[in-house]
Amino acid sequence: MMQLAVWEKERYPVVYEGDQPKAVMVDIDSFAQIELILDNLLNREDEPEDAILAASAALKRLVERARAEQPSPNWEAELDAL
Repeated sequence: MMQLAVWEKERYPVVYEGDQPKAVMVDIDSFAQIELILDNLLNREDEPEDAILAASAALKRLVERARAEQPSPNWEAELDAL
């Protein structure tokens, strides 16, 4: 399965107003991919696991524990290893 980095700003021409970037132009194929992703995100159904985790104290403990950890300097490699 090929992965396509749709969200990389470098893939699209940037429109500037003065010296400030204001917009990007996308080709119709990229627009269709972005539209599909956004539609899936907006119309996804709630998952019961999410509600259970949010209602439990476990989520709060996980967040507190994560915030107490020092960030890894090589987190991308560690994530890829998982």
